[in-house]
Amino acid sequence: MPPRPARPTILDVARRAGVSLGTVSNVLNDRGNVSSLRRESVEHAIASLGYVPNGLAQSLRRRRSRVIGLCMPASANAYFAALLEALEEIAAAEGHELMQVLSRHDPALELRRVQALVARQVDGLILVPASESAPTFNAIARARLPVVIVDRAVPDARFDCVSLDDRGATRAATAALLDAGHRRVMFLMRYPGLVTTRERTRGFRDAVAAVRGASAETLVRDPDEARFATTLHARLARADRPTALVASNSDIALAILRVLRAAGLRCPQDMSLVAFDAPGWADVLTPPLAVVRPPTAELARRAWDVLQARIARRNGPRQRIVLGATLVLAGSVAPPGPAAAARAPRAARLRRVEAA
Repeated sequence: MPPRPARPTILDVARRAGVSLGTVSNVLNDRGNVSSLRRESVEHAIASLGYVPNGLAQSLRRRRSRVIGLCMPASANAYFAALLEALEEIAAAEGHELMQVLSRHDPALELRRVQALVARQVDGLILVPASESAPTFNAIARARLPVVIVDRAVPDARFDCVSLDDRGATRAATAALLDAGHRRVMFLMRYPGLVTTRERTRGFRDAVAAVRGASAETLVRDPDEARFATTLHARLARADRPTALVASNSDIALAILRVLRAAGLRCPQDMSLVAFDAPGWADVLTPPLAVVRPPTAELARRAWDVLQARIARRNGPRQRIVLGATLVLAGSVAPPGPAAAARAPRAARLRRVEAA
């Protein structure tokens, strides 16, 4: 095989442009003390030679990698996919790279993945933590790595946090079902130990407790799809089945819709449904799915800004930012069917609710 051609160096650029190494370095590092004529000569030499700067060497000189780590439980979920897209867009616009890893809701895997990001000397970390993340938090603190916790309002005061008002959002969603006349409502979740799920469960129970005669029921989704379908199908086959469901995320909502179809139950005639997240398929269903829409773009922007401020200034008080979500009512929510309606107060008019 013929020998590979040598890659052009910064010295080659300087020679081609007819300037000093220091001038080329100033252009590469975007320092302002270079005349427009010399800067143009250097940029032309870089383009004509096909010179690619050594990013690792630049990072060592600057003590910055311009790489931000991102650790989240999953990326296929509609909410996490939207959050990843928003963060990637911000990073690209601001000249950073985003290095993503997944914890898959496994605390031990989360710790290993975060330690790998620390070893790669990322400038900072955006973390959507799994449950039982204390070892990860301690590792981050020992490494003195700037970090912002996103989505989950963990009580650890060592870190900045940007999260959602999950309790208020779920209370608003459940209240809308109760206003429609439903008195038997169920909240379906996957990870009951997560701080997010605990807050949503509290909001669900808050709303039900405020309405006389209403009953609250919860169901933890089995990770095995077939077992979950069997359990939910059996519950919905009973005479005292709930008439309205709140799904803690869009994956659960999709599984619920499959069970309803298999059971011959219609939405919303037999069962109303509200889901967290705003999946792309929500408004193409018949009827459209009522959703709690998280402010994903704002969440990503606030998290990014908080992290950049923490990178620039390691000390200082930690920020805790809580954002509201929007409940968008749609065709999947209606007053309960005739049999249930005879036993329930008249339904209130449905409305769009902003979660505080």
